Amino acid sequence: MRLTKRQLKRIIREEYSRLKRRGLIREGRIGYDEMEGNLPAGATDLMDICRSAFEMGEGDMIINDWMQKIGVGAFETMTCDEEDFMAIEQFEQEYNPNTFDEGLMTQLLGNLSQGCIDMLYGG
Repeated sequence: MRLTKRQLKRIIREEYSRLKRRGLIREGRIGYDEMEGNLPAGATDLMDICRSAFEMGEGDMIINDWMQKIGVGAFETMTCDEEDFMAIEQFEQEYNPNTFDEGLMTQLLGNLSQGCIDMLYGG
């Protein structure tokens, strides 16, 4: 069976999209802190997502969502550590739901385990 270039490109595009939807391919930028090892991989992308949520006035919603997911991950599915839950609880007490604080967010993401970052990033 012969394929044209157009058909091959379409097949590759479809397969790539399918793998990306399943979470087998992740794209994103790598921030300086990730390269230096100060933040877990994927933390820069989560920070960008959170910043956008705050800009849209949904900062409180994303933090509550993360708290719930980390709580389930720490105490039910064991995809996170109990320290991860303690870190987001401390963040929740200090943050302003109307303002994105990059320093505070960096501190939170630096305190989360790689497994927790992966769990938040994936779902």
